[in-house]
Amino acid sequence: MVTRLQVKVKTFFIETQEMSENSEQNPTNQGLNSQEQTRRNPLVSLLGVLVSLEALLVTAGAVYFLSRIFLETPENLSGAFVIFAITLIIAAGLISTAIGTFKAKPWTRGAILTWQIMQFVVATSFIQGILAWQPVGWVLILFSVGTAVLLFTRPVISAMTAEK
Repeated sequence: MVTRLQVKVKTFFIETQEMSENSEQNPTNQGLNSQEQTRRNPLVSLLGVLVSLEALLVTAGAVYFLSRIFLETPENLSGAFVIFAITLIIAAGLISTAIGTFKAKPWTRGAILTWQIMQFVVATSFIQGILAWQPVGWVLILFSVGTAVLLFTRPVISAMTAEK
């Protein structure tokens, strides 16, 4: 008497063998199906580069906050560490979003849009604040608007959505 588990295990091994035979017959495929191969798009790569650059800048900001803790005596040490930790968490999220963007994962679109909105808010506060920080604010606005516009172009939408 054959159990369901034995049938499933046998089916699994047969499918695995068929997949390995198919990959041997088509060595240029290297395990990627045709849907994943068509997702390679230069605009998605550009979006990944922009998000990676933003992640790098936020990581640099976290390092800056950490250096300020040790180079200056903060009025509130625990608050300084909290700001550093929050900035580090945001940087880690952006790094994972950038990696997901290069892989054209659909979930990254929402994360990218959320970050662009947050970045736009921070940029407007830079513009309204100290005169020396206004150029930084304008650069951040250009990044956020440019990335958001790129996010809603037809090639990026079709490459990053799960439905084809």
